[in-house]
Amino acid sequence: MVSPLNFETLLRESVKVHGHLCPGQVLGVKMSLLGMRKVGIYDPRSSDKKNLLVFVELDRCATDAIQSVTGCSLGRRTMKFMDYGKMAATFVNLRTGKAVRVSGKGDAREKAKGIKKGGEHKYAEQIAAYKIMSEDELFDTEEVDVRLRPEDMPGKPLKRVKCELCKEDVQDMREVHKKGKVVCRACAGGGYYTVRRPFLFSSAMHKCHNDMAIRSKLWIEVEGEPVFGRGRLSLLDEIRRHGSINRAAREVGISYRKAWSHIKAMEERLGIKLVERRAGGKNGGGATLTHEAIEFFERYEQMEAGVREIVDEKFRKVFGTKE
Repeated sequence: MVSPLNFETLLRESVKVHGHLCPGQVLGVKMSLLGMRKVGIYDPRSSDKKNLLVFVELDRCATDAIQSVTGCSLGRRTMKFMDYGKMAATFVNLRTGKAVRVSGKGDAREKAKGIKKGGEHKYAEQIAAYKIMSEDELFDTEEVDVRLRPEDMPGKPLKRVKCELCKEDVQDMREVHKKGKVVCRACAGGGYYTVRRPFLFSSAMHKCHNDMAIRSKLWIEVEGEPVFGRGRLSLLDEIRRHGSINRAAREVGISYRKAWSHIKAMEERLGIKLVERRAGGKNGGGATLTHEAIEFFERYEQMEAGVREIVDEKFRKVFGTKE
């Protein structure tokens, strides 16, 4: 059984992993001991190693402590990160199915004031107080039910598919089925990153012996009217990057009204929905590109690359290139 007497040893080990001693380390170690005891895990590094799964809700100091004490980690798929921004973790005994959520009490910091005086840094009193405060003073606990899917469990990937847009492999059934296509979550509009597109900016392809340079420009017309080109692509790319039409308009140097006019014109003439707007609220509204828009990007890129290859090759043949 893990004894409270091991607390200082576990804390020292945790500090080595985290890099310094802080209040979060004390809370993380105590939270781990409490959570494991509540679900009947007493030896997480040997006999119970395969029986423990932990969901953490905060990407701060306490999470390093929980990983150090429990031995659970993202790489082993025994730790799951839930981006809730809360000082809380749920401990699951995979053998029995019992799960307990341990959360930090909101008034613990206030209660810690004055318990211990002195210290060389601003957190010293808080650290000293947390060490001697009881579990009931620091945490709330509650039994919970956690739905565990086969694809969330430790072990080899159950499935691996290729995203039809970016062509990257997607493991553990994290793909999305949208409009009859299998895509990754990033290509489905939920990505945290956007790919920089250097072709949005005109540049010389080759120079010949007298420093002549060739440039090309490609745009799409519908019934003789320009609909889509580098300028419009740049606008949509900024919307995807920032999640905001207003911010995208500022980035490309036009007004919001003009940006929205361009979007509506493209949608009407191309016959596809390009941008989904979200209603405003406490943090304001936003905008994301549709699956159709991302697919249109891919096709336009193929055309852009193809035209540049043709122009590039023809320029070399006709004028020669500078070595």
